[in-house]
Amino acid sequence: MTNRKLFSAMLAIVLALGMAVAGCSKGAKGGGNAEAGGGGGGMPGLLKITGLPEQNWSVAVFGTNIDLSTITNISSIAETSIEAFGTRFSFGDPFSLTSYAGSLWTGTGKRQVVLVNQDHDKVNITDKNNPLARTATVNFSNGSATVNFSSFTAVTKN
Repeated sequence: MTNRKLFSAMLAIVLALGMAVAGCSKGAKGGGNAEAGGGGGGMPGLLKITGLPEQNWSVAVFGTNIDLSTITNISSIAETSIEAFGTRFSFGDPFSLTSYAGSLWTGTGKRQVVLVNQDHDKVNITDKNNPLARTATVNFSNGSATVNFSSFTAVTKN
C-alpha cells in the first residue's frame, strides 16, 4: 500500500471513528478555514504548529481548491488530492511531511492543511473547542512552514 493510500485510509478511519464516537448531530454550527501565516525557515518538509495541544495529531496538505468545510467532504476526498501528509514523533516536534512518492515534501505557496485529532475518545465533532478536524490555509516555502494552532478553524459540520 502506498504512503498516500495508507494516509487516505487512516484519515477516513479516523474521521469515521470520530464521527461514531462523537455521535454527530446534524445542523451543527462552525467550520470553514482560517488564513494562516507561515512559510520558510528550517529544513524542507517540516510543518511546525506552535501552541498545539498535547494530543495525537496527523496532518494532510491539500491544494487551495479543495472543499474542506465539512467532515463528509474531508472523509470523501480522493487520495490523489493529498499533496502531503505527516505525523510527528513526539509532542513538540514538527510534523515531517511526506509526498505521494514517499519522499520529503517540498511544495511552495499557499496550501490547505487538515489537522486531525487521533484521540478519538476525546473529541466531539460538533464542539468547536475539541473537534475531530481543523483546517487552515498555510503558506509553505520548500515544504516548510510555521503556523499557530489558533490559526486553525474547527470543522464542526457533518
